[in-house]
Amino acid sequence: MNVKMRADAFAAFGALSNYGIGAHKDAFLEQIHATLPRLILHLHDDDLAVRHACRNTLKRFVPLMEIEGLLALFDSHRINSDHRSAYEDFVRDFTRQFVQHLSSRVDTFMASTIQALNAPWPIIQANAIYVSSSILSLSDDPNILALYHAQVFGMLVGKMSRSADAVVRARSSLAFSLLLKSTNLISWRAARLDQADSARKGS
Repeated sequence: MNVKMRADAFAAFGALSNYGIGAHKDAFLEQIHATLPRLILHLHDDDLAVRHACRNTLKRFVPLMEIEGLLALFDSHRINSDHRSAYEDFVRDFTRQFVQHLSSRVDTFMASTIQALNAPWPIIQANAIYVSSSILSLSDDPNILALYHAQVFGMLVGKMSRSADAVVRARSSLAFSLLLKSTNLISWRAARLDQADSARKGS
């Protein structure tokens, strides 16, 4: 899909938010959540028109999600900035809100984000690496950690060693460091080791 088509598709979906009311609200909200990972990833697309379309669409969607913390976040300067550092700060704040208020949707969000690691655009791969690692570092759900811990770490090692794109390698290294410092993951790994040790002693 070329750049104009991508930008137009994101913008058109945002325009549909006008119909996300009344009897259609719940169904449209499901569509928002299905598309949310892609919008977050393309919020820092290589193309400015795509970024702008995603930014406007997200701002239309957030009121329908009815999460106060997200309203403030999507009205901050970070979402309006084109700097990489501002995007990553936004992602950290967004994933913190997402994990806290939408924990039941973390699994599907992670699955969709990880799929984007095979995207044809290196910048989207880099964004997917950072978003998925941010969620994993903030989650305290043992089921999410069990599902994605090994997968994400393996993905990061592979991208750091084999990717031809500097932005992908750099984000992989950053994400790896982020996960190693995560107190939730440290506690979870310690608990797993304790369980394994207890099982060995009991056998």
